[in-house]
Amino acid sequence: MIASKLIGVVIALMAIVAPAVSHQERLIVSAGTGTCSLTVEADDEARTIRLRVSPNGQGCHIEKALMLETLKKAFSKNDAPKLEGVYSSLCIGRLIDYHWLSQYLADSAWNDTSWDRKKGKPVNLDLHRYVKNLLARKEVAGEIDKALEAAGYRVTSVTIEKVLVGSLRDVPLYQKKMAPGKVPLDAIVWFILTKN
Repeated sequence: MIASKLIGVVIALMAIVAPAVSHQERLIVSAGTGTCSLTVEADDEARTIRLRVSPNGQGCHIEKALMLETLKKAFSKNDAPKLEGVYSSLCIGRLIDYHWLSQYLADSAWNDTSWDRKKGKPVNLDLHRYVKNLLARKEVAGEIDKALEAAGYRVTSVTIEKVLVGSLRDVPLYQKKMAPGKVPLDAIVWFILTKN
């Protein structure tokens, strides 16, 4: 009786632990700048790629060239560990880790007549759809495409979560003229991929 209860407990624990163990990301490449690092990790079960900036929340801002070069290196890597199979998305995490993307988003909205600076929201669209549309433009998605093209991947759409709206002062490393009003400056972003 005790043995069968013990076996039941062990099986229940294995059911809880097994999914956590099987959902692991493999490190593909890593690059650094100053005290910050950028890694490309693959989740083979979910078929996703993740860019991870470390240390998180410590003022690390990854330059455009480093981001794109690291992606290109990961997607063209032939030696282990390497990407295996086809992946459906690339998560870059928060835009504020890539100040050039945060600035692009803020500037694009600021200069767009379909963005209401006073209210801090689009005139006619849902906030998430508005940000998604901006990031799907060639200035962003097209740059990601260039980094992935050697591996036969391209960005087909963008998925956005948790858009943050604030002032231009909240935009990381913003160097242009400060002006009143609200703009989108951060979001969690996935680029949806397809492979030729």
